[in-house]
Amino acid sequence: MSSSFAIVGAGQAGALLAIYLAREGHKVTVYESRPDLRRTDIDAGRSINLALATRGIVPLIDVGVIDDVDAITIPMRGRMIHATGDPEADLQPYGSKSHEVIHSVSRSDLNAILLDAAEATGRVTIEFERELEAVDLDQSLLRFSNGHVEPFDIVCGADGAGSRVRAALAAKGACTFETEWLDHSYKELTLPPADDGTHRLDPNALHIWPRGEFMLIALANPEGDFTVTLFAPTSTFDSITTAEKVDAFFAAEFNRFARDVPDLADQFLTNPTGPLGTMRAAGWSYEDKAVLVGDAAHAIVPFHGQGMNAAMESARSLARHVLTSPTDRAGAFKRYEVERKPNVDAIADMALENYVEMRAGVIDPDYLAKRALALELEQRHPQHLSPRYNMVMFSTMPYAEAQSRAEAQAKIFADAIADPSLDVDGMVTALPQLPLLDPLADPTALSIS
Repeated sequence: MSSSFAIVGAGQAGALLAIYLAREGHKVTVYESRPDLRRTDIDAGRSINLALATRGIVPLIDVGVIDDVDAITIPMRGRMIHATGDPEADLQPYGSKSHEVIHSVSRSDLNAILLDAAEATGRVTIEFERELEAVDLDQSLLRFSNGHVEPFDIVCGADGAGSRVRAALAAKGACTFETEWLDHSYKELTLPPADDGTHRLDPNALHIWPRGEFMLIALANPEGDFTVTLFAPTSTFDSITTAEKVDAFFAAEFNRFARDVPDLADQFLTNPTGPLGTMRAAGWSYEDKAVLVGDAAHAIVPFHGQGMNAAMESARSLARHVLTSPTDRAGAFKRYEVERKPNVDAIADMALENYVEMRAGVIDPDYLAKRALALELEQRHPQHLSPRYNMVMFSTMPYAEAQSRAEAQAKIFADAIADPSLDVDGMVTALPQLPLLDPLADPTALSIS
């Protein structure tokens, strides 16, 4: 039974959802507040690349765009750690299996591929520069800031952490939400290519400069540059207010990096400082009229590289529930939330924990000892143990299950480090057997249909 859907937001989640709905025969109109990024550069001050992992790759295979996406990605095989004092960088591989790689991908280029694929269905219309002002759920109307009013049958809010669709659900008492702000912020910078156009750093790694309370990270772009992000206490940004202070801070903490960015002070003082927060919502739908997806339902901090991946996984889940319950739309929306909410809450928690690991843990001797033990035990007992990072990044195991398994494994590692006489192998083999961890091994089993 075909329906007419309005999707607010043409980012990765909204565009992907449009493809899923259109290929099942539904008519879809997507409303996007910004200009068409395929024709206008709108990424200034925003991350121009993202970490694409298995949970995001699966739906891209599912909707048939993976070859186009693969052509614009750069594989990253591990974390390249730049310790204090600028010693030689140390690579910490993500894992030992061929699929345990994450991919740096341009946000705008990936989005463009999804928008093209949505339009190519012949059932998707995309309206750009249509900023939503309010949703009238009683009259089923979308009111835009330019005065236009559009009717809808079903509206999907893919309009980000500040969702107007979510606000309408909250006004009806259907949705409650809360944002937990960190006292840390971020600022994005660019490391230019070398004079010959090549990358100044190894492009096949996620570069991290851990400094305890703050860190710098860098992901490669195909053009030879790197997108670099400083994460630090908000008070740190508040204190760096002049070019002299910028130069002094980076010379003290990231000297080698600073030498390769001649306009560093200009970038730092010009580019915006962004807040970091976790938005948790309950009640993602209203009757059979409205439903939330992606950051509108679950916005997380970026420290596990899972914001986009989780959003696309949620879009896939929503599409599956709509497909399997064609005559019970309200029930489909509820079942979608029941499936996804425990898992997005779990990744929200793990993303916060991963910030501490990235900015401090990766150079902590205790962390390194446990990591070495985990990798060794994984080699010996691959049916029973996988590091948490790998379960999150390189499988489609539900996030909540990965979190639960990781907590049990962490206790084993801690106990074994404290008491080497323990039968650690016996403790590991007592864990429940792992499910299939590489869904990409059988792409034919990926479709929701």
